[in-house]
Amino acid sequence: MGSYREFLRIPGVLPLLFASTFGRLAYSMVSLAMFFQVQDVTKSVGTAGLAVGLSSLLGSLTAGPRGHLVDRFGQTRPLFVMVPLYAASCFLLAFFARDPLSAVLLSGLVGLTAPPINISIRPLWTDIVGPERVRMAYSVDTAYMNVLQLLGPVIATLVALHVSPTFAIAFCGASMLTGGLLLAFNRHSRRWIGEDRVPEEKGLLRSPAMRLLALEGAAMGFSMGLVTIGIPAMATLSGEASLAGPLMSAMGVGSIIGVVWAGAKAHEIAPANGLRASMGLFAIALLPLPFVPIGPWMMLVILVAWAMAGPAQVFYFETIDVVRPRGTAVAALGSLWMIEGSAGALGNALGGNMAVWWGPQSTLFLACAIVIFSPIIFTVGIRGPLRPASNSVPKESWSQAIDPV
Repeated sequence: MGSYREFLRIPGVLPLLFASTFGRLAYSMVSLAMFFQVQDVTKSVGTAGLAVGLSSLLGSLTAGPRGHLVDRFGQTRPLFVMVPLYAASCFLLAFFARDPLSAVLLSGLVGLTAPPINISIRPLWTDIVGPERVRMAYSVDTAYMNVLQLLGPVIATLVALHVSPTFAIAFCGASMLTGGLLLAFNRHSRRWIGEDRVPEEKGLLRSPAMRLLALEGAAMGFSMGLVTIGIPAMATLSGEASLAGPLMSAMGVGSIIGVVWAGAKAHEIAPANGLRASMGLFAIALLPLPFVPIGPWMMLVILVAWAMAGPAQVFYFETIDVVRPRGTAVAALGSLWMIEGSAGALGNALGGNMAVWWGPQSTLFLACAIVIFSPIIFTVGIRGPLRPASNSVPKESWSQAIDPV
């Protein structure tokens, strides 16, 4: 853990983590806060689910264009425009949703105006800590994001149930306004300039490496969409609805374990190789999920599986950095998240119906079958367009770890 303590002493690290806190907390709260608010307004769980799904889908579909805006105009202007719009959208949903139509439309507006918080933070780490320490930076940043994703639903539920759903969604808007402006005024964010495009390089959609990552993202997003519906559906239909939250939280805990290990120990692993190994272990560890009973055994399977997948979150960012076209530092990740998020929304929709028609085990079984494609796709990629990322190993150098950046 000493390496993490040294890392946190690098100038600029703690201010960026602090700036990221409120925007990420808003994102981790908004789905549940929106669900409770729309359900309170319409008295319909189905309408609340539709509102959350629409918001999530629009947020995913616009991630790529938001990334292109940041690459072209820098971070400051897009943040100054979209952060207030998102906050205003949350306030409109909180105070002006009066019927199912207005509640669903205003929820969609929240997703449509989602600011580029996470995709803007990621490219700042190289400027702050240098390329030789970027794996540690991605590890710390991802672990911190996972912690906030664990806290957000808990806070949203407590506020919505013990104060009011209106206050919960308004709190999301206020939190995003605070965090978005903190990031917009961060000195590293303000001086960040997108890379120059290389004219002879192919664009994002014409790059074989990016197309392959998009294919993997679609498979993984669809699979995780099935899982995130299948687990609470199984808990509910088994009469153990109270276990849905702890089971879902086990994903975050496992991810944090894996991410921390990757940042501290995985120094000599090439990004694409680590990505393939991590997702291969995840696919294997996930196989028992449809067959174990609700309770401690299922929680253990989830914890172990997501601990195996945790390092992939770090290796994934590094792989993108190596194979993406120049000039797409933000748009590359945004476009991939757009595809993965849209596939996840489809998985949510199909998984819920499968759970009703054939039982939640069928939803989880299909998820486990599809996730196997991830390590297969990476294996193919390492022999082809991802080969550069299988030969590139970032070297950790702590001799200058606390020099000014």
